[in-house]
Amino acid sequence: MNDTAIVTGGGAGLGREIALGLAHAGYGVVVADIDERAARACAGLLEAYGTPARALRADVRERDDLNRILEVAQALGGPHVLVNNAGGWTARRQYPQATATEWAATINLNLIAPMVLSQLVLDPMRAHGGGAIVNIASSAGIGFESYGSPEYGAAKAGLIRFTASLGSLAETDGIRVMCVVPDWIGLSRAQAEWRRMSAEERAASRPLIPPAEIVAVVLRLVEQGTGGTVVEMWGGAPPLVHAPA
Repeated sequence: MNDTAIVTGGGAGLGREIALGLAHAGYGVVVADIDERAARACAGLLEAYGTPARALRADVRERDDLNRILEVAQALGGPHVLVNNAGGWTARRQYPQATATEWAATINLNLIAPMVLSQLVLDPMRAHGGGAIVNIASSAGIGFESYGSPEYGAAKAGLIRFTASLGSLAETDGIRVMCVVPDWIGLSRAQAEWRRMSAEERAASRPLIPPAEIVAVVLRLVEQGTGGTVVEMWGGAPPLVHAPA
């Protein structure tokens, strides 16, 4: 039986690319996304590789939906791998213009939800003898410069520290918690924005990171990464690996 991976936000964008990469590597995949149509389309592609795939609509900010994600993964014999990929900015406006309800939802999406789902998979992973959790953060969580969405940056910074704080789970429970911190990813929206930039703006910016490079790092972490490892990815540069001493 294939090992089973959960990918949140797996219907499109980077999540879809990660789900495809895991399927290529032989994993069954639970594709969870708030867009059910996108989740089903992705799962259909995965099934073409001959690996089990399940799609479900899930808002990771809702505890009942997180429970359903876990139930589907257990029905496939897992989970063995969790990729906390779902995330996003606050809609319409950012902190401090956003209301407390609006910006708190962004922190919930980008930090609290990964923490809760990681906690939910611990017991099933222990029962399987261990597992791997990969959190997808963002370069927004690194640095000291101004940033357009403070709540998003704070949540991603928290996700990075959360990951490093759980490095000891590898020794105590056989569960490796790791994190990838990419800068600007070369997905369709970023590519369109890049084309709109002036030559001077592009020259002052780091190049886009090909999604395949991020997928390759995620797969390496899943297969052989050390618990507590955080990998920074910047366009045009090799990955910067922060591993526990």
